[in-house]
Amino acid sequence: MKRLSRTLLRSLLCGSVLALSLARAQAPAATPPGGNPVPWAAVSIHPSDPARDKGHDNWDDHANGFSGQGMTLVELLSQGYRFSFLPFRDEAIVGLPAWAHEARYDVRAVVDSDDVAAFHKLSSMQMADSLAAFSARQYTGEMLMCQTLLSERFHLKAHYEFRPQAVYLLTVDKGGPHLKTTTNGANEGGLQFGNGNLAGKGVPMYLMANILSYPAEREVLDRTALPGRFDFELHFAPSNAGVATEPSTEPDFFSAVRQELGLRLESGRADVPVLVIDHIEQPTEN
Repeated sequence: MKRLSRTLLRSLLCGSVLALSLARAQAPAATPPGGNPVPWAAVSIHPSDPARDKGHDNWDDHANGFSGQGMTLVELLSQGYRFSFLPFRDEAIVGLPAWAHEARYDVRAVVDSDDVAAFHKLSSMQMADSLAAFSARQYTGEMLMCQTLLSERFHLKAHYEFRPQAVYLLTVDKGGPHLKTTTNGANEGGLQFGNGNLAGKGVPMYLMANILSYPAEREVLDRTALPGRFDFELHFAPSNAGVATEPSTEPDFFSAVRQELGLRLESGRADVPVLVIDHIEQPTEN
C-alpha cells in the first residue's frame, strides 16, 4: 500500500475523495512484513520538467515496478522510511540540504520478469498488515526496496532518533468518546478525505491520530487507550483550502474533534522519531 503523496493529500483535503481498503490479514505477516525484498533490475532517474509538472506529482504502480513523475525526495523518503500512509511532515526529517527540498524527479524502477510475482506480493499488502508493521516500526519488504534505491542512486545514509517536539495529544474528552464500534467484517472498512470532512469505517485509533495530524498541522499522538476499530465522521470549517466561496457554518477543526468525536487535542511536547539524514547526494547518472 503506497503512501499518499503531498500533492494527492492536498487534493484530498481540498475536495477529492479517496477510499482505502482496511482489509485484515488472513495469516501472520512474514518477516520482513510482506516478504523479502527483491532486487531492482533497472532504475531510471531524471530531473523532471517543471513546465510540465507545475509543482504536481504522479505515482503509478506497475506489475513489475513503479513510475513517478515530479517526485520530491521527501516523497521518495516517505516510501522507504515513513511508518504511515501519509508522507513525512517537514519537521519529521532533519538534515536535508536545500537542493533536496526543491528538486523533483521522474523515476522508473522495474524488477526482473522472474521476480514479478514476488514483487506483486510485496506491493499489495493488506492495509491491516501494513498498520501492524507501522505500529511495530518494522520496515516492509517494499520499503526496504525503496531504501535500496535511495542508497544506490542518491548514496543516502539515514537513521532514526527521538527528539523532543511540539505535538498534540489525542485524549478522550470529559463526556466520553462519540465513536461507534465498527460492525464491519474483518475484511471491510475504509477512509474518506474531503474539503472540511473526514470519515472512516473500521479505523483503529493509531490510524485516526495519524490522519488528524494533517488538518492539525502537527504530529498527533494517540493517548486515548481505546482498543478496537471505529466508524466516525468529522465535519469542520476548511482552513486555507482555496475553494470556499462563503464562510463555513461548521465548527473549527479542534472544536469539531471535541463535539463530534468526543475527543480532544491537547498541546504538549514529546520525544518523537525523526529521520536524520547523515548523507545524501544528487542522483548518479543512469
